[in-house]
Amino acid sequence: MTRLRDAWRTHVPLPTSVVLIVAAIYVALKLVRPVIPGSVILLYMGFVIAGATIHVTLDDARIRRFLDFFVEVSGREPRAIRAQRWALLAVIPLVLGWWVYDALRPKYAPPVEIFQRHPTVGEEVLKRVTVPAWAADPAKWRAEDVAVGKRLYEANCAVCHGEKLDGQGPAAEGFRYPIRPANFTDAGTIAQLTLPYVYWRLTVGGIQNQFNSAMPKWTASDAEPDASTLHSNDLTSDEAWKVILYIYRGSGFEPRRE
Repeated sequence: MTRLRDAWRTHVPLPTSVVLIVAAIYVALKLVRPVIPGSVILLYMGFVIAGATIHVTLDDARIRRFLDFFVEVSGREPRAIRAQRWALLAVIPLVLGWWVYDALRPKYAPPVEIFQRHPTVGEEVLKRVTVPAWAADPAKWRAEDVAVGKRLYEANCAVCHGEKLDGQGPAAEGFRYPIRPANFTDAGTIAQLTLPYVYWRLTVGGIQNQFNSAMPKWTASDAEPDASTLHSNDLTSDEAWKVILYIYRGSGFEPRRE
């Protein structure tokens, strides 16, 4: 163990170790299931960076090792060490620059009081939504149903929600109010919802109702069969369910359990 630690210190300087550990924790948080919302990951990463800073500055010897890596440059040091130094000197400013740019660039955010991404619906409404037996269990979803859902999604939904389900479809820029099309790859969207709710949201839509959403009504709804919108009945109920199956499969999420 001592030999391994000495080898690590020899070939991986302290600044590189810190960056690798912080990056590994970030990747682990992004890959964890069930998914963690981006805001929570940002909070966790604040703690991680604070901990790394404390670790480096808690001991004078560590501080010197950290600074010497960038200041005390020797022509006799291994090429790998020089490569690590230049990589860090390039990567760290680029990452910090991107964070600053992303924080300062103009972003559109609708007023909270007039729009909800997931409007509340009464239990009595969702109870009227019947989930087909073939769609109820993600472990039993058939590949052919998902394939049909993919074709239907690409023909009807991708123009707004994007071929990659990221909310970046060709028409997405046209929706500035109340909000852009949903990004299904975001952990804060369908990963937080149950199947009856997603079906209700797809079938009820919102452009002519109190939710003030640009999402149209795509099919007759089990929950509100008499609801009328400009874009009604383009999909059958089974087709709507198959689109939902594809969205979950394509985004890598599963519906929230009751």
